[in-house]
Amino acid sequence: MKLPPISRSPFNKIEGPRRIILHDCSHQDAILDLGEPLGCYGISWRSSRLIQPAIALSQDELTLWVGVDQHLVELDLQDGHIRLSLPLHERLLNILTMEFRTIALAELEVLLFNNYDCSIETIQDLPEIAAKMTVVGYNLIIETIDGQRLTFNLEIDKIQQANLL
Repeated sequence: MKLPPISRSPFNKIEGPRRIILHDCSHQDAILDLGEPLGCYGISWRSSRLIQPAIALSQDELTLWVGVDQHLVELDLQDGHIRLSLPLHERLLNILTMEFRTIALAELEVLLFNNYDCSIETIQDLPEIAAKMTVVGYNLIIETIDGQRLTFNLEIDKIQQANLL
């Protein structure tokens, strides 16, 4: 899914409720076009042009997760309503959707959401800044910038081990 950049003037013409991520001092503005009948949504963020929003479609294709900087949103693709709008403590790095859960990885924490009701299942602090994540079986593997590999067991919502790469 593409987010074509727009200037501030067209962004300001987007209806207030359709500006799903809004930053007063933005460096970038973009439009998220979900087609008919849902239409377009606006996103603005303050990070440099190198930082782009993370977008993840749920596996059942009923919701869309969008996040950038320190904000995360879940849109209901059936009616266009915002199911979740959450400010984060840290900068968002990635979003990963699974059958029953969605995982949001921020620099120093990982958040697990229940897909049924958008509730937060757990927030786990990380000992170092995250670089990337992958899922292997019931384990979420988080690699940090200092070379650690953290194994987060998704069945018990707990980091089990930390190994150097």
